[in-house]
Amino acid sequence: MMRVGIVGGGPAGLTLAATLRREATKAAPFEITVLERGSAGRDQGNGWDLSKTAQEALARAGVDVPAVQRRGSDTMRMFKVTNDARPETCMRWPNSLAKLGLKKDQVLEMLNQETSRNEIIRRLIAAATHSDGGSGSVTVRHDCNVSTARRTNDGRGVEILGRNGDSYGTYDVVVDASGIASRLRHCRFSEAADAFYTGRTIVQGIVSSPEKSWHPRLTSRLGEGSMAVAGPAPSGTGIEQWMAQRYGAALEDQHTNINLWCFTEGPNDIPSLLKLEGFHGTSSDKEVVKATMDLLTEGPNDIPSLLKLEGFHGTSSDKEAVKATMDYCVQRLSHEDWPEMYRDAFRAAESIRVLPVFMHPMAEVAYAHAVPDSEDLSVIGIGDALHALPPWSGTSGNYALTDATELATALLKLREGTEGTCTQEQIAAVLREQEAAFLKRADGPRERCMQVRKISERVAKEMNLRDFSWEDLFLGTEAKERSWFDLKSLFVIGFVRGITFLNRLENYGIQPPKHEASAAARAAAEEPAAQ
Repeated sequence: MMRVGIVGGGPAGLTLAATLRREATKAAPFEITVLERGSAGRDQGNGWDLSKTAQEALARAGVDVPAVQRRGSDTMRMFKVTNDARPETCMRWPNSLAKLGLKKDQVLEMLNQETSRNEIIRRLIAAATHSDGGSGSVTVRHDCNVSTARRTNDGRGVEILGRNGDSYGTYDVVVDASGIASRLRHCRFSEAADAFYTGRTIVQGIVSSPEKSWHPRLTSRLGEGSMAVAGPAPSGTGIEQWMAQRYGAALEDQHTNINLWCFTEGPNDIPSLLKLEGFHGTSSDKEVVKATMDLLTEGPNDIPSLLKLEGFHGTSSDKEAVKATMDYCVQRLSHEDWPEMYRDAFRAAESIRVLPVFMHPMAEVAYAHAVPDSEDLSVIGIGDALHALPPWSGTSGNYALTDATELATALLKLREGTEGTCTQEQIAAVLREQEAAFLKRADGPRERCMQVRKISERVAKEMNLRDFSWEDLFLGTEAKERSWFDLKSLFVIGFVRGITFLNRLENYGIQPPKHEASAAARAAAEEPAAQ
């Protein structure tokens, strides 16, 4: 029986565990242990829109994918605050194309339905630990503070150690699925290949229900999907981006994530400003909506430091912390062009989060700083533990699930090819082959993210609203820098504008605010019948 230790009980780690157990044969079973540092049942935060490959990975692991997706959330409307009644860009599959038999997934891989991360994890644990079908076992352990891994003295396995040197067991394969905060990455790559601060920090305010506390026009434009609004910074120079996104699977779940990007010098600058140094956060008992400001900064500590929140982790519902953070967000929207309803969205916050955004370097940098003699170590990272990408890449969570399902295939094939018995050398060779493929795949979007960061910084610090275009952010270049011979850019712009035009004929899929719809219905009912 092959012993597999998976560090990290998020979607990627659990997808790997469930797939291995479900597809293993009785002749070559797996004994799988998942070590999760968080507590059981904790709030895992928001989900993401699953790519086709990610959906297939979850389905293979035993998850009913539609059950974790939010119906109608595959819509993104982008406005300018000076004309926020009509989107400048609308990414939504028009009904007119659907009626012609054209399906979105035939021409557009992006813009899928949002998901509930909590529901994904709940269903993956059930699929991994269910006894029907497959072979072997899966044990999920919580509150496990893993610190490192090391080769056993006899060279026949890898031992996982806790912070106090306690052993979490010895395994034939160790998979690091613990995300950007990985403690095992240094088993394979040195500190020189660590993730670097992208210059952006996300500040989130948490509201229990937009429908109850936001202006009806805002919730109407948001609908069940996402919206973004660009407006001037307080000085009039530079652009603030107010973004909101639904992600709960059930329509009655009103979770929404709102983003406004800022650059800072370091990741702790905002916590410092809010005077919450060393705070580790508390969880809110309510099902909540996350109102987020994504702040572009010079360093990862700048926003936490600015808000006096150094060392801040998790979610805080401390009243003073919430007020200080939301006052800061409101100040970022203080220019007169911003209607009050956008500031009120933050004033309704009940909890906060502060998230400096990090990213790993390119694959060639990682390999240039590989730990000597680690090639034959049976440890591999997947997802953000190996190749962290920022949220705006649109690929981070999807690549993690792709890594998990491909690694499962490789391990199953190895077991079959060796008739259930394989050496550490054979295992390590397979892991290095998979590692190379995973790193290479992430280099494309990583390069684009670096390009987008440059224009995002200029937008945030220098650009006027009249010169701003959502299309430029899509492409990572300004219109004045693009050539008419750049066929890829021309195609993207033509497609986006065409989809937006067709959506205009359908009012961009926006439903009238409930109070306005009710008023219209009453007026129609009171109108005398035609003679």
